[in-house]
Amino acid sequence: MRRSVGARRLLGKLEVAVTDERPPEVGWLHYRLVVAVCSAFVTGIMLLLVPLIVSMSTAAPQLFVIYKFVFSKWGAATLLGSAVIGFLVGGERMANFFAIIWGTHPFWSKLEGWLYELGGWLDDHKTVGTFLAIAIGLLVVGVFWYSFP
Repeated sequence: MRRSVGARRLLGKLEVAVTDERPPEVGWLHYRLVVAVCSAFVTGIMLLLVPLIVSMSTAAPQLFVIYKFVFSKWGAATLLGSAVIGFLVGGERMANFFAIIWGTHPFWSKLEGWLYELGGWLDDHKTVGTFLAIAIGLLVVGVFWYSFP
């Protein structure tokens, strides 16, 4: 079947746009299962290391309280949810998800620039900044207060 030069260029661009990031010799199901397992593995490492890092940065020994949460049904649900999401969305999107969590995504650089602009505005409006800081602080404390039994 002969195609015009324009059609070949268009198809070439479309093929690049819709190709999957998996190698061609690996089947779709195998690839998605590997992504699911890797997502659960990385989430498990994060569930183990984040409480350890938090406990090292504070003076109070809160490690066991957090690990009770990690080794409960909520930790298992987090692992299972990460695996299911990894299977559904694929490797590239899960890599972006973990990059956002770890702070290595380009989104954080854009957010930093926006916060610098907001900081200039908040210098002029200190009452709003104080209210926002207290409201966000209470929200974080409230979420953690009611999350643990």
